Amino acid sequence: MRLRILIVEDEPATAWALAERLQEEGHSVLTSPSAEQALKLLRRPGCDLVLADLKLPGMGGVDLIRRLGRRKHPVPVIAMTAYGTPALLRRVMGAGALQCFLKPFRVELLMDAVHQALRREAA
Repeated sequence: MRLRILIVEDEPATAWALAERLQEEGHSVLTSPSAEQALKLLRRPGCDLVLADLKLPGMGGVDLIRRLGRRKHPVPVIAMTAYGTPALLRRVMGAGALQCFLKPFRVELLMDAVHQALRREAA
């Protein structure tokens, strides 16, 4: 099943590596370096999943997750951060993220979470 995934990540190398891996699995991938640009991209329907970094220029990832959860058709979000504290992780999960990965993480674990999230949405 070809899915549409948006990666919100301000580190170009990380965004590229994730996009490459997801495209190898047959998914359609868009990338955005900011939450504001991501919200503009998401005005068009059809995104199946968002992978969002939490530390972004401008609006942060937690605020992005909250905004996506309040939409008429919420988009599931998996968060990523290099700055994880217990308090931040509670905020992220409270905002509605499905999971939060601490960088550096094993890409295979993230891919498992992506597949699990997409199966949940298809059910």
